[in-house]
Amino acid sequence: MFMSSSTDWQVDVLEFAQKCIYCGYCSLCPTYKELKWETYHPRGILEQIKLYFTEGTKEEVKLDTSKSLFEAIFACTMCKMCENICLADIPLLKIWEQIRQESFKKGRWNPSMLSLYNKVKDTYNIYGLPSEDRLTWAKMSGLVMTRRTKKKAPLAYFIGCQAAYSGKMGQVAPSVVKILRKTKTNFTILGTDEWCCGSPVFLAGGYSVGKSFAKHNLDELKKLGVKRLVTACSGCYRTFKIVYPRVLGDSWDIEVLHISELANELIKAGKLKLKHKFKEKITFKDPCELVRHCELIEAPRDVINSIPNVRFEELPSNRNEALCCGGGGLLKLNDSELVGKVNSKLISEIEYSEADIVANGCPTCLDTIMTGVKNKGLDVEVIDIAELILRAMGDK
Repeated sequence: MFMSSSTDWQVDVLEFAQKCIYCGYCSLCPTYKELKWETYHPRGILEQIKLYFTEGTKEEVKLDTSKSLFEAIFACTMCKMCENICLADIPLLKIWEQIRQESFKKGRWNPSMLSLYNKVKDTYNIYGLPSEDRLTWAKMSGLVMTRRTKKKAPLAYFIGCQAAYSGKMGQVAPSVVKILRKTKTNFTILGTDEWCCGSPVFLAGGYSVGKSFAKHNLDELKKLGVKRLVTACSGCYRTFKIVYPRVLGDSWDIEVLHISELANELIKAGKLKLKHKFKEKITFKDPCELVRHCELIEAPRDVINSIPNVRFEELPSNRNEALCCGGGGLLKLNDSELVGKVNSKLISEIEYSEADIVANGCPTCLDTIMTGVKNKGLDVEVIDIAELILRAMGDK
């Protein structure tokens, strides 16, 4: 059976598939709502798993099942809506991850997925760019990071591939650095020795390569005496909080913070003061990897509500019921059109809120929301919560 008793991220997929009670509550799956075929429904995926892993199933049936199963498993944003509402308490995300591993072993990835995997494996980032370019964001922002790079410190800022390389995320890393500097926080960065956290590789099913990345990052952090790690990326955050303990065990003993958590901590300690008043109405989009995977809900709201006289309004769907942006789970590599369809529901909620600023804590959400807002012609500014915090501190 496709499982291992020695690792807590793997489960007996057939055993759990047989526990499904077909209640239909997981019909709230955002991609199923668009595709409307039972093969893409979480319970439909479980039914296919039963066919695929049951001994005695005819080979032609298994062949047809594997095709539809692997297509369905990569048409998922991994938003965790299905698992959070499952009445049978089935660990659906662990099962989905294992089926993706099975797809990898069977050589059934599409070319885009394989290309991403090879880029990460060969260059240690999702874009296939040189490691020397990991600090280009600092140069473009006029920040000199020499004294902070690979220096011993209790706190490390893990920048992440998207903040380091993507032009759309150009203000995220500088915002975090300025927040840390202005609050006189002692921190370090890994610089060119920072490797991708491994999130896309783990999501794709390539656990062996992902584990090597985890070991590298842990070793580099340990050399600097790091006890706490802060990131502005929800994908990195989820990987450090959930995946690293699975693959590294007790050796991963570093406390992980999202920038909203650290900012909230600094505000309560009186080290971070928000003084700038916004005329604009602000809303916040909960990233799936923060809210449902890691149960990080209140910290971003506490920070926003600390802004003087802030006009903050929740989106209609928020907290654990927040809509998925459509960009998670590597769906962009498998079906960009489906991403747009899922995203349109969120954009409609943003339009309904009449917010002037949408703050967020995830680069993937940031990208998909920016695209959706632009496509619909909305006059809405989409920014990372680190940018919002810096503005609220009075930085122009």
